[in-house]
Amino acid sequence: MSRPQGYIEGEVFDSRRVKSNRWMKLSAEKLALMALCLLLASALVVTYLLFELLKTREMLRNLEVKLETVKSEVTERLPEIQPCPTVQPTCPPQPEVKMTDPCYKCEDDWEHHGGKCYYFSTRKSPWNESRADCRAKGGDLVKIDSREEQMFLNGRLRGKKSEFEDMFWIGLTDSAAEGRWMWVDNTPLNESLIFWSSNEPDDWTQEDPDGEDCGRMGPKNWFDKSCKSPQRSICEKPAPDSNVISPLNGRY
Repeated sequence: MSRPQGYIEGEVFDSRRVKSNRWMKLSAEKLALMALCLLLASALVVTYLLFELLKTREMLRNLEVKLETVKSEVTERLPEIQPCPTVQPTCPPQPEVKMTDPCYKCEDDWEHHGGKCYYFSTRKSPWNESRADCRAKGGDLVKIDSREEQMFLNGRLRGKKSEFEDMFWIGLTDSAAEGRWMWVDNTPLNESLIFWSSNEPDDWTQEDPDGEDCGRMGPKNWFDKSCKSPQRSICEKPAPDSNVISPLNGRY
């Protein structure tokens, strides 16, 4: 077989080797470029992490400064803060007593609610005698001024009632004029704020010919009753800090 003119033995082999060398050179360049890119990416990541670390350290430093400022302010104010006494302190004069003062309280056997003190007497006596007992204690029979006060008294009477007739005198009477109910402070009964039981008041005369001219209450409602009937009673007076007018003022 004849060979082409100018053919040199081993030329094909050398050509392939050259191509192989070129490919290897290109591959090495690509690898170097990839390595360079990885280095740059790593440098960017490290730079970002360093930036975040510096920012976090700055935030921590600011928090430490604020914490030291707060500690300093608290330390400066500590002498102004008085701890709660474990022993009841000497109470100031009554006009200076405030509801938040540790000295603020009703007398023994009286219960505080809504700026008033209440005394639930278990001794049964006629209405006039019960009222005299309340006045001797510095108060009077209770005057109910709100629905909230009625609900409070209802709740307190639930645990004190053992039978239906266990009721309590309140400061309500129509003894001066039949059907014209008045509180003990001479104010008329507010018709929009009444809590009579069904069919009450009925002025029943079978027990007392004079009728039922005094008000009493059970755990829920009011009932009229002969003022001569012995009942328990609820006394009321302003709490020590209250600006409510004394129940003894303006009485008949």
